[in-house]
Amino acid sequence: MSYVDLYCERLAPGLMAEPVNTLSNLAFFAAAWLVWRRAASAGAWRARGRLLAALIALIGAGSFTFHAFATTWAEALDEFPILLFQLVFLGLYFRGVAGWGRAAVAGFLAAFVAAGVGAAGFPAVLNGSLVYLPALAVLSAIGAGEAVARRDGWPCLLGAAGAFVVSVGFRSADLAVCPRFALGTHFLWHLINAMVLALAVLGLLLSARSGSRV
Repeated sequence: MSYVDLYCERLAPGLMAEPVNTLSNLAFFAAAWLVWRRAASAGAWRARGRLLAALIALIGAGSFTFHAFATTWAEALDEFPILLFQLVFLGLYFRGVAGWGRAAVAGFLAAFVAAGVGAAGFPAVLNGSLVYLPALAVLSAIGAGEAVARRDGWPCLLGAAGAFVVSVGFRSADLAVCPRFALGTHFLWHLINAMVLALAVLGLLLSARSGSRV
């Protein structure tokens, strides 16, 4: 049976041929639990915070499935929750905190998706990590904007952006380090990205509490 072989750790087809890459996704469930708990004190944003917590858990489940099975259908289950989380997060931020109108938010999200699709056309660049650079750029801009606006979430948002730089670096280095470190570095992408998502959502909830529009 054909399988998707993208990472240093996988040497053969079959269930759990990437045990570390697979089990490192448990970090997303820990991040989802933390966000779910913190959302309880988010007031009007409680439901939105818990929606994002559920999406973080969905990311963990999708990535766990992909690294366990390494098939094309499992790859789709890995990719879709990531895109969905990004769109929901950005929609909530720009609509509910930045105060953009619906048309502006829809236009931005369309441009964001188009940038990601364009970046996906260059899978050899940064070991396929080019597709995440639009998200990194937007998250960095959001964090900087929140710092200028002096809303409470900016430290978490800028922290998330800084951690995202590190995680993208580890994802990009995975295949390059194979000759010296057979395990690869993709599992670090999972561990750090769980922290990135938790910090981003906590930052969003803090900024929403200190200055939301909706």
